[in-house]
Amino acid sequence: MRVISVLNHKGGVGKTTFTGCTAQALALTGNRVLAIDNDSQHNLSTMLGTGVHRPGIREVYRADPSEGPATLLKSVRQTDVPELHVVTSCRDLCEADVADEKALSRALRKSKLDRFYDVVIIDNAPGMDRLQGASIYACDEIFVPTELKQFAIDGIAEMEAILNQRFPKAARITRIIPNFYKDTKRHNSFVAALHQLFPGRVVETPIVVDNVFDELITEGKTLFYHRLYSKGAAYYLKLVHELFNLKEDDVWERIVHKRNDRLANEARERLQRAREAQSRQNRE
Repeated sequence: MRVISVLNHKGGVGKTTFTGCTAQALALTGNRVLAIDNDSQHNLSTMLGTGVHRPGIREVYRADPSEGPATLLKSVRQTDVPELHVVTSCRDLCEADVADEKALSRALRKSKLDRFYDVVIIDNAPGMDRLQGASIYACDEIFVPTELKQFAIDGIAEMEAILNQRFPKAARITRIIPNFYKDTKRHNSFVAALHQLFPGRVVETPIVVDNVFDELITEGKTLFYHRLYSKGAAYYLKLVHELFNLKEDDVWERIVHKRNDRLANEARERLQRAREAQSRQNRE
């Protein structure tokens, strides 16, 4: 089981959208995926269509150590995407809930989630407090989405220094993902700078600027079900292929197949509701 923390102590870099879209793509290609919302804004819980549920990640942190694994298992919720589950967050979640930064790591290990999942991906709020610390101890590697601005690039170097100092034996940054990319001289110069500063860790496939991401969040829809032929979806498919060493053709074929099945089911459900409504109207 591969445990990934999506982390950046800067805000507004697209961590939640990256976590949600990546989790959906992995699940649609046949992986068993658990997404953990470790942010009090609980945007990932909303994005994945479950909303806030109790117990959730806050209860995992607050549980007695002997009860943590069972609480984690009770917190798992099914999403609309087959093979994708989520542990939700809530607005009450705060640093004070984390009495032990290794609580999540212990719960993941002792609950033996590797029997059920291939990938666990953890979304985090900005910052580097105890909540992020729990995520760092729990994961095997750290993915860092970033804006293409000088302060953002400097921030990654600063964050890596904090990781080395505070968490010397914990996970490290393995992949850096340029976000909000435009094919301009300025953005390309920042991408080149990232490659120079962090050789071998910057992906070749950035996430492009596309209004589709805001539309999906507003409408509560899934990128690969409802906007599969958008520019954003095309780049995400290439990115997931790169990050997880998947066969690009297989990724496309599996997602198209599952998308078509889903849309066909939705069409049948709409037709059935229309027939039922017509039948009630006729009886009246």
